[in-house]
Amino acid sequence: SSVTVNLAAAMAHRGATVGVLDADIWGFSIPRMLGLTDRLQAQRFEGHEKPMIVPNERRIGSGVLKVVSTGMMLDDEDTALMWRGLMLTKAVEQFLNDVNWGKLDYLLIDMPPGTGDVQMGLARMLPRTELVIVTTPALAAQKVAARAADMARRSFLRVAGVIENMSAFECAHGDQYPLFGQGGGLALASDIGVPLLGQIP
Repeated sequence: SSVTVNLAAAMAHRGATVGVLDADIWGFSIPRMLGLTDRLQAQRFEGHEKPMIVPNERRIGSGVLKVVSTGMMLDDEDTALMWRGLMLTKAVEQFLNDVNWGKLDYLLIDMPPGTGDVQMGLARMLPRTELVIVTTPALAAQKVAARAADMARRSFLRVAGVIENMSAFECAHGDQYPLFGQGGGLALASDIGVPLLGQIP
């Protein structure tokens, strides 16, 4: 989620209009990270039979983020959503089809970890999507990320590359400490045959 938010903010800062779909239905965190507290609203738009969801917006630089999350549908962010299977797929489908996104330069989708219903549903709904795999240096995280890459390829989706998050802690003196190990992102990228796009401290 932090990688999604920072990528979206960087794109908006350069003047882009960026949609951010928080598809981590159970573990939504995008609204808090962006400081968005308003609930989602719906209104009628010309050319549409039923009301459409209006994304919450946040201006960054000369661009704008348009954000949709299940966290914006709840009165209390501590509320647990116990959705499974078709309910999850339907929620993501609604966020894609029933939201008035307007004209976007980019649409970033923050996915839950693993290879569950959300991932399989999105692979079916957005067959030309490109994935960026995010991992930490730890071997356990690499294995989860590798399964996500394998699922993407089995669904004929392109994996654009790997980003290694939490790569090292850098203290005020400039020394780096690999608290969670090192080289995991590069190893994963090499294993699945894609570039390492970056390492985030």
